[in-house]
Amino acid sequence: MKRWFSGLLAAVMVLLLLPASASGEDPKYYVSLDSTATSAEVNKPVSVALFMGQDPGDLAYNTFFFQFSYDAEKLDFANAAIGNSSETPAIINDNSDAGLLTIGGYGEPRSDSSIMLNFTVKAAGEATVNLVKAQMDVRANAAKDAQTASVPAGQSNTVTILCGGFPVVLPDCATGAAYVTENGDYTFTADPGYNYDFSATVDNEKVDIINNDDGSYTIENVTGKLVISANSTPTVKTYAVTVTGDGYGDVSAPTPAKHGRNYTFTVTQAANYDYAVAVTVNGQPVTCTVSSSGRLYTYTIPAASVTGPVVITVKKAPQSGTTQIVLTGSGTADVWGDVTSYTVKSGEAFTFGISHQEGFDYTITVMAGEKTLTLQRNENASTYTIPGGYIKGGIIMVSITKTAQLAMTVNAAEYVKLINGNAVWLITAVPETKLPATKSLYYGDTAMFWSEKYEAYAWLLVDKGTAAGIAAAAKSAISVKGNSTVSVSYSGDVNGTGHIDINDAQYIYDLYNAKHSALDMEKFLRCDVNGDREVNVEDVRMVVSLLLR
Repeated sequence: MKRWFSGLLAAVMVLLLLPASASGEDPKYYVSLDSTATSAEVNKPVSVALFMGQDPGDLAYNTFFFQFSYDAEKLDFANAAIGNSSETPAIINDNSDAGLLTIGGYGEPRSDSSIMLNFTVKAAGEATVNLVKAQMDVRANAAKDAQTASVPAGQSNTVTILCGGFPVVLPDCATGAAYVTENGDYTFTADPGYNYDFSATVDNEKVDIINNDDGSYTIENVTGKLVISANSTPTVKTYAVTVTGDGYGDVSAPTPAKHGRNYTFTVTQAANYDYAVAVTVNGQPVTCTVSSSGRLYTYTIPAASVTGPVVITVKKAPQSGTTQIVLTGSGTADVWGDVTSYTVKSGEAFTFGISHQEGFDYTITVMAGEKTLTLQRNENASTYTIPGGYIKGGIIMVSITKTAQLAMTVNAAEYVKLINGNAVWLITAVPETKLPATKSLYYGDTAMFWSEKYEAYAWLLVDKGTAAGIAAAAKSAISVKGNSTVSVSYSGDVNGTGHIDINDAQYIYDLYNAKHSALDMEKFLRCDVNGDREVNVEDVRMVVSLLLR
């Protein structure tokens, strides 16, 4: 109460300094939330207080209307009381399915400065109560829209309660939840580009921290208050730089490379020689920016790609009527004949083979200087050909990357139909192992969407096949790449205008009645508002319900 009135007094003093025309004739109302406790045991009561204030003059109002969102999985609403009395508000509407509580009243003038919301804790975890709408007014304004009550600076419209768990203290360099459930595992993250010296205690007893090697850390089986400390200033990770190839002596490459920083090296090309440069980071090929001044070529690996050891391969060959073809990368061990360098006659096609190992994917990139060439995969699916038109002398670099296939569960379900009768299929993919913090799933070259409703990565396809066939084809098209995933919003704003209105309901209606002719991926995914993996009338009803709320 003291914090509330201190904040309110400050706000009042500011308003009193304004001219009368600025403050207006109507009183201004202020609200904030506070809690009787920051933690509570399961099956025990906990209360949240709504405090009200007014400027200028004494608090006086006739109407009030407040809406609260709360974590219905953790809290059961019990009752509400006005002030310190047993009087209950005239309007109490608890929509526990949505975690939305409405409190309101009207009638004779009131001056009560608080409303107490009483809950019972029913499950462990972090529970929040949030004031999402606040209106107060006097009888004289009954013909107008009710005034919005604001939250003063220094006060809050949110209360967080730790239910059946324990608080967590984190250093500034780490990110994670503010609580951990009893006997649960706690995972926090830190910038993967830095080295840290973390330690942790549970109820002042030191416990082990597991480094997951992806920027995340885990403490298992937490049984009390968890305190995580950073014992020193984090240092930027550095990576070894290796230069290989017969052009090694023409390369100037500083070492080490620093995580998340541009890395630059140079190649001084000798006269009458052709050069080819290939760069990998963590075994994956990366594209450099290149500039030149005379025979000095400067290569820069962009900062976002500097995430692991750097290998620079520089091939150097005399200019002649032949072309040198060099195979590099983690997949070269599976090349037929175990040969990684060939000299071929310019103008003639070159074919090589790969023994594809089960459970692995192979990515092949062909570069002639800074130009990417199109590789032809032959009918037997094990041999590849560089057409003779590309073989014009110099050096061609063939990068073969071998990566283990991702173990995941992929399902396909008919989502909705389009105007032409084609079915839109919902693809959901769930990795069997946790992905690194810097990675996500891609369908081809495009990041899949993350759906909290499905707890899976999501994608939509227009296809006339069967569920089993579509799922199998989708699985082969999904891979792990950089983290560019966008989460599907299930707010009800399906058309993405920034607010919910009746047009969002119309968009869904038109979709399940096959009025759409073309796929709009993100909008279509948003239409499954209730998360049942199909678009139907229930999703319209949910949007309408959101409008009414």
